[in-house]
Amino acid sequence: MKHYIQIIRPLNLFITAVASLAAYFIVAGEINYTNLILIILSTVLTAGAGNIINDIIDIDIDSINKPERPLPSRNMRISSAYYLYAFLVASALTSGYFLGYHSFAAVILVNFVLLFYTIFLKRRPFWGNFVVAFTGGYLFYFCSITTGNFDKILPLAVSAFLFHFIREIIKDIADIKGDKHQRANTMAIHLGIGRTVTLVKLLLTTLVFYLVSLMAGGGYNSYFALIILAFVFPVIIYIVGSLFKEPSKVNFEKLSIIMKIDMFFGIAAFYFGML
Repeated sequence: MKHYIQIIRPLNLFITAVASLAAYFIVAGEINYTNLILIILSTVLTAGAGNIINDIIDIDIDSINKPERPLPSRNMRISSAYYLYAFLVASALTSGYFLGYHSFAAVILVNFVLLFYTIFLKRRPFWGNFVVAFTGGYLFYFCSITTGNFDKILPLAVSAFLFHFIREIIKDIADIKGDKHQRANTMAIHLGIGRTVTLVKLLLTTLVFYLVSLMAGGGYNSYFALIILAFVFPVIIYIVGSLFKEPSKVNFEKLSIIMKIDMFFGIAAFYFGML
């Protein structure tokens, strides 16, 4: 059973659930708890399905980069992974259906995009990173479908896009060994590690300036700036500092995980900044 949990990546799903919950409370004037539960189910189940199909397609790469994962370690059969993937997709679509035709169409679209990305775009430079980042930002639009008020959630969607885009490029560097073995053409392989690291620095700088602009004129209360300054910026500073080291001495997988956790504090900043 633990391998069924491991393959859906519970930390990712927890962050997705928190993001959906925070986004809904930001945009909803009046809370509809049935819609809220269905939104969380749709997003979490879709994310879990995306993680599974990613592991199925990437089994050869993971046998080099992450051999301990359920499929390359043979602790879980591929057929079982396909069954679990189909179940999660069907469950996500069912949840979206009960939210209305617009939400149902959005769930279909995201599941199709994630499948298309995993099969055709994941190993291509830029577009694979862009699609994942776009999906991360699109989650917040999805949470506003039943309530409107997308303008309230747009700054968080843009921030989420930048966070995901940066993290995906860092992951490309971390996975470069296995990707090269499978002749993938990711950003890190296409540009080289040095230029990719420079790109990450530039994107992190862009993210910092964007968050500073929101602190200065985004209409958020003091909690927003407090959380950004106390929790988000220190992590960004740590990552930037690490990127100035010799690449062979940098644990890019660790930086990717840290960036993932920092997303939680970014979401919290927007939520408490709207109170």
